[in-house]
Amino acid sequence: MTNRQATTQRLPHGGLRHTLSLLVLLTLLGFAQTARAQTSTATFTVTASVLASCTVAGGVPLAFGVVTPGVLKDGNVLVSAVCTVGTPYTLALDAGIGSGGTVATRRMTSGADTLEYTLFQDAARTTLWGDGTVGTSTRSSTGTGLLQSFTVYGRVPSSASASVGTYSDIITLTATY
Repeated sequence: MTNRQATTQRLPHGGLRHTLSLLVLLTLLGFAQTARAQTSTATFTVTASVLASCTVAGGVPLAFGVVTPGVLKDGNVLVSAVCTVGTPYTLALDAGIGSGGTVATRRMTSGADTLEYTLFQDAARTTLWGDGTVGTSTRSSTGTGLLQSFTVYGRVPSSASASVGTYSDIITLTATY
């Protein structure tokens, strides 16, 4: 047998070894792929606390416009509250900063002069809106998590008299929850 014939005869046997080695390698890779597909799990707890809260906002100014002596003058403005869901709350209006004002009869001022007015919860202007004292009531509601708006109805009575001037007052809206 020549060298060339011996080489030719060994190639199929060497090729068989190569093929077997390749099959073993592919089998091992298959096992490795299976090992990577296994899983392990764990859990963790997620927590949060929601506290009762309310945020209130006043509206644009309650502007009565030009007041004429002997003529009743009405106006209104929206106030709002955003309170957490299910939170009961009350809205109170203070007496303002006008000299001599009370929650029942408030006073706008212009220098040393005053002009009386009242604030109500209803359009008929029968329920005084104040802090719950001096014959006034507060406004109650329960939070929805969304903006809730309330109308404050104001009135300058026809009996109000005042000197010429521009009058103003500042009312504080308070939510108690």
